[in-house]
Amino acid sequence: YFSVKEAVFPFVKFPGVDTILGPEMKSTGEVMGVGKTFGEAFVKSQLGAGTKLPRPTDDVKKVFLSVKNNDKARAVEVARELVAMGFEVIATRGSAAAIEAAGVPCAVVNKVTEGRPNIVDMIKNGEVAMVINTVEERRNAIADSGYIRTSALLNRVTTFTTIAGAEAAVEGMKHLDNLAVYSVQELHAQLAV
Repeated sequence: YFSVKEAVFPFVKFPGVDTILGPEMKSTGEVMGVGKTFGEAFVKSQLGAGTKLPRPTDDVKKVFLSVKNNDKARAVEVARELVAMGFEVIATRGSAAAIEAAGVPCAVVNKVTEGRPNIVDMIKNGEVAMVINTVEERRNAIADSGYIRTSALLNRVTTFTTIAGAEAAVEGMKHLDNLAVYSVQELHAQLAV
């Protein structure tokens, strides 16, 4: 079996704060998910931490991607899996170009600095189910995408800020409709075999 531990950060209690994690940040607790697959364990950890992962049956089906250059190849696979699940993928120009070049349908949306309508407008209008936003380690890149993450937080849109987190979320979303409860005794008995 797999166990995934997740830290709990009370970002919703601090409006306007950026959700990029830094080394000085402290969690207010932690939860753990256990499953027969990594995806099942991950989704349980997210649910335990209060993170709502979207389902393709929800009213809002758009997932936004804007990733740094080093993450684009992995973002293509994330987008491919999201589309296969029934989501619509939208992205900034650079990310969209990489996704479309791989044959995955993707709509382009403006960054905040590129005019309106832009991604923040879409988030505020309730048009986005999830945000995947990774940034370069440059201060201006972090500030530019900070508006996106802050708007997502204020509008309670689930956000992942690392490509590994996005990959885990997509894997977990495949298990949302078939979660099981396991007793600790049952899991330990399996280890003894």
